[in-house]
Amino acid sequence: MGKVLDCKCLNCGASIKFNPKKQKFICEYCRGEFTLDEINKQKEELKKENKLTREFDKMQDMSGYHCNNCGASIISLDNISSTTCIYCKSSAIIKNRLTGIYKPDSIIPFKYKKEDAINKFKEICKGRLLMPKDFSNLKNISDMEGLYVPFWLYDLDNDTYLGADCTRVSTWMDSRYIYTKTSYYKVSRSGVLSFQSVPNDAATRFDDKIMNAIEPFDYRELKEFNPSYLAGFLSEKYDVEHDVAYENARERIEEDSKIYLKNQITGYNSTIVKEFVNNINLKETKYVLLPVFVLNIKYKDKIYHFAMNGQTGKLVGEIPVDKKKLILLIIITFIVSILLILGIFILQGYRW
Repeated sequence: MGKVLDCKCLNCGASIKFNPKKQKFICEYCRGEFTLDEINKQKEELKKENKLTREFDKMQDMSGYHCNNCGASIISLDNISSTTCIYCKSSAIIKNRLTGIYKPDSIIPFKYKKEDAINKFKEICKGRLLMPKDFSNLKNISDMEGLYVPFWLYDLDNDTYLGADCTRVSTWMDSRYIYTKTSYYKVSRSGVLSFQSVPNDAATRFDDKIMNAIEPFDYRELKEFNPSYLAGFLSEKYDVEHDVAYENARERIEEDSKIYLKNQITGYNSTIVKEFVNNINLKETKYVLLPVFVLNIKYKDKIYHFAMNGQTGKLVGEIPVDKKKLILLIIITFIVSILLILGIFILQGYRW
């Protein structure tokens, strides 16, 4: 059974959690507040006493661990690198899943709390005329997690070329005829485009479309990874290798490059791309953890997935349509349209 590392209060020794609003670590028992520097200083002192060293040497890569606070035996998924004890609610960081090749380079800490994610969900449900009446009932939330999702970030250059057939049309007239002149052109655009921090999620259980939809993240706020940021949240280690995820990122780069070069061709009536060449040079790959709230809404035996960017607050997801409301709206729209048409005929003097 593996062991875990959790963050302890410097005053009373209870488990502490990272507070996104204050950007500090808070103790719920004595109300103590601590900065990351203070936590790191505590860890250095413990290392000097060889306490952490003995724990780390005994760690094994297993799916179970002992809670350091209450001693309970907890089973976690193989990819989980930080979790919460279901008995005493203490944070638990499974350190051997955050070391070696699984150690992230950087992390963006949460700026929002679970309550903020719930409020965002309520907001996007407001004013949805076709949404089922009780869909936004909070009792429908079957699962909600504040989760650090593993991502690969790629820095790269693309030496790209685009060739297109373009036309320019001009029209004029005299007293007898209308003239149209169509000129044909071969147009090309090329350049070396630089891309920084192109993301692709590194966990198979997350839908790539949803992860793409909650972008962008502000990567200027990336911080050097420290396990203490994980306190109070779940996190996962990657199970998608960087070269596999890179293929998805490469497709995005090629598409963005094509759109950019095509937009540089202006002043023509039509533009048809005939040739497009990419020569992508991967410069750097970074492994990071990004903050995401995951909400699963169970409604009429179906699960609807929502995700919120834990840094920016952007929330995306699928909202169902009430079929009865939709049919009623169609009927009302049809009746109103008929009445408007009849009113126009009457105003124009038509009689039956």
